[in-house]
Amino acid sequence: MERVDGLLNRARGILVGARALTWAARGLAIAAAAGFAIEVLIRFYPIDPVLPELAGCALLGLVVASGGWVRAWPSRLQVARLADVRLGGRERLSTAVEFAAAEGFLVWRQRADAGAWAAEADAAAVSDPGWPVRSAALALAAGGALLLLALAPNPALHNLRVQRATQAAQDQSSAQIGQLVKQAEKSPNGSDPQQQKLVQDLKNAQQAVKKAPDPQSAVAALSQAQSDIRSLQDPNLAKKEQAASAAGQQLQANAATAKAGQALSSGDNQAAASQLNQLAASLPQMSRAEQQQTANSLAQAAAASAAGNPKLSQALQRASDALRQGDTAAAQQALQQAAQAEQEQAASENFNGDSNQAINNLQQTKSQLEQQAQAAQQQGQGQSGQGQQAGQGQQAGQGQQAGQGQQPGQGQQAGQGQGQGQGQGQGQG
Repeated sequence: MERVDGLLNRARGILVGARALTWAARGLAIAAAAGFAIEVLIRFYPIDPVLPELAGCALLGLVVASGGWVRAWPSRLQVARLADVRLGGRERLSTAVEFAAAEGFLVWRQRADAGAWAAEADAAAVSDPGWPVRSAALALAAGGALLLLALAPNPALHNLRVQRATQAAQDQSSAQIGQLVKQAEKSPNGSDPQQQKLVQDLKNAQQAVKKAPDPQSAVAALSQAQSDIRSLQDPNLAKKEQAASAAGQQLQANAATAKAGQALSSGDNQAAASQLNQLAASLPQMSRAEQQQTANSLAQAAAASAAGNPKLSQALQRASDALRQGDTAAAQQALQQAAQAEQEQAASENFNGDSNQAINNLQQTKSQLEQQAQAAQQQGQGQSGQGQQAGQGQQAGQGQQAGQGQQPGQGQQAGQGQGQGQGQGQGQG
């Protein structure tokens, strides 16, 4: 049985190797065909990244190849029967295997005959006939098509990536605006109606940017938010500042009103409001002459600020008139109203500072989105140019073939070929 066993072992190795090659070709064909199908599919239903799906195709091919090879692994008896058929053994080997455990003279004679025959047999002829040509051809064709599709521009996948990039940029911009909302909510003037409107405008801009279908719409939403915030600002604030400074210069000429005048001249509205309140409190302690001097200074300050700051000017004028009439209480009330006007102006200054900061930050965010939109547009134009070059190259090749097709000896020796190619590529930001 040693000769029989040796032949069967060699035959099994040959069969296993041949079937491994066959199933490897089949597995490659299945993997390549599945990968080609994925590449075709993502041109209509883009997937990014596509590498996991392609890896799944490779795994599918490996499973098919491994499973098929394992199932095709022949048993000892199957090898013996195949060897008998393909080597002309006339069932010598299969009989020897089937009666391997039996004893007897006839069995011994059969084994001896099988062993003698096995010593002369060529195990190479046991191999399965033919090569896996069809599977290999399918694998090569599908693999080549897969490679071509993978290298060719994919407008759908490109658009998906651009959309994801722009959405990420819009989400980042929305988060930045969210930080502006938090800063505005923490402002000391949070209870001010203008400040509350600023917070609401920023929140609206945040939602508009996040839900915008494209960067252009997000940029438009930010521009609208900037316009809305500017409309909340006091357009006459600079004139009021100049008028208050002019009033302060008039008040500095009088010792009683000098501190209030200095605060007004320096543009420190909070300090000016405090000094005006202190001036109102000091009126009852003044002599009649000092009150008249104070009334004159207040009248001059009212005249100096009349054009640019009517509210402050009117309050100062009422205080001057009340002092001249000897009505100290009315003068005090008028000065307190002037102090209130300065406090309101200080609040307007603070709001303008907060709103200007918000506008500047929105401008930075808008610039980032504009750059993203421009980059997406350039990518789309670049893909369009690639498509046009591909179309022109293909038609140029056809033109050359047309020129080669003409026979020499005719009236014209030079062949002319004309081709027109168009390639289109679209990029959406």
